[in-house]
Amino acid sequence: MIHLYGTTDVGTERGTVLPTASAGENLRLALAYFLPGHLAGLFRTRPRVAALAARLDAARHGLETMRRMRRRHGRGPVLVRGTSGPTLLVLDADDARQVLAGPVDVYAVDTWEKVAGFAEVQPDTLIASHGRQRTVRRAFNDSVLDAGCPVHRLADHFLRVVGEEASSLLGPRAVAGLDAEAVRERFERVGRRCFLGEAAADDVEFSRLLGELLAEANWLGARRWRTAAARRARRRMMLRQSRYLSDADPRSLAGLFTAAPRGPETAPECQLTHWFMGLSVVQAAAVQALALLATHPRQHERALVELRAADRRHGSRTVAGFLDMPYVRACVQDAARLWPPVTGLMRRTTGETRWRDAVAPGGVNVLVPAAFHARDGERLDYAHRFTPEKWLDGTAEADWAISPFSRGEAQCSGMELGLQLATGFVAELLRGGELAVSGVRLSPARPLPYSFDATRLRIGVRPTGHRTEADA
Repeated sequence: MIHLYGTTDVGTERGTVLPTASAGENLRLALAYFLPGHLAGLFRTRPRVAALAARLDAARHGLETMRRMRRRHGRGPVLVRGTSGPTLLVLDADDARQVLAGPVDVYAVDTWEKVAGFAEVQPDTLIASHGRQRTVRRAFNDSVLDAGCPVHRLADHFLRVVGEEASSLLGPRAVAGLDAEAVRERFERVGRRCFLGEAAADDVEFSRLLGELLAEANWLGARRWRTAAARRARRRMMLRQSRYLSDADPRSLAGLFTAAPRGPETAPECQLTHWFMGLSVVQAAAVQALALLATHPRQHERALVELRAADRRHGSRTVAGFLDMPYVRACVQDAARLWPPVTGLMRRTTGETRWRDAVAPGGVNVLVPAAFHARDGERLDYAHRFTPEKWLDGTAEADWAISPFSRGEAQCSGMELGLQLATGFVAELLRGGELAVSGVRLSPARPLPYSFDATRLRIGVRPTGHRTEADA
């Protein structure tokens, strides 16, 4: 339910209160930001709704509403009515850092939306956990996904897998133009091979069941008459998954389970669900990066020069080659900045939190609108431009308000692995030939749009006859 009207002042005993949104501001925020995001799908995108939101330019209207609120109310968080009650809307970059750098036992990640959404999909997943459960599950995730490592220990195999799957799209189909659905199917296959092992490569039923559950999660438990059907689908999905875990492929993430730290509450088999869900984020970043490279000649040429040099020195689809392609990786990162996979990072406070001279009580939601901060033209001179170099010189990395994969203790454990897979995919299509794109309007000559509509997108790859020395 979207709450539209008045809020309660939050402040100190001395009377200093946090700014409070008016009824009109709450209404505009609900219609331009909260409602389109929920209708488009929190857990699995509803393509038609997302396309309509893009045509209506809902993202721009939502972010402009936030910008007007900051001009009126100043730096401090603004108390608004969110989807599950009073919410502190964080519109200042310093406040965003406070939240994202803060401990998860104060700024907890298991918000109502996540718990309700994952209730039938995977209630024991890390993202819906708190306290001791989150600690043990995070340790398991960090270990298996090699969180914080530049490359995963199985990266050599994973880069070959993603290269093979991307290469399978080349040919007449790519010349005619690849749609987002074709790329999604390849990434799902990458996930099955890398996460569950080669035996799962063709198990499209597993991916179908997971997609069905994520689509149901969009309803946040509101369709109670669907509970029994969702539970049956989950049992079928988990049964299929168990086949691959019982005799785990040593070249898969499942093969690393036995060496990872675990306890009675770890539920290792349940963590896989979120990893597969994360692949949709990886796929989106790869598609967006390809569309940007196809429409930005200078960045495309620099990426291609770097790729060819790396292939000459190390061969294609190698760890050494990946490490020698920081610019291609930065292209993926900046694509995710421009259109963040998660537009808003929601937390809930478990105790009092201080915001300069004001104090908010525990039990209040906190929303860091990642898309707003990444496209804040009043603060960033590169807000609406494709600027991979900002990741190479440390500018974007040092700015905690720019957080396409979250930050701090809640940063995605698989961020590095996801970037490896997306970079490997983009690199393979760059090797395939000349890029072209239709269905989106992107240009270095004008500010990039606030929304990226993949429903009409077609990415063409036309062979140029070029062969790198590594291929010779």
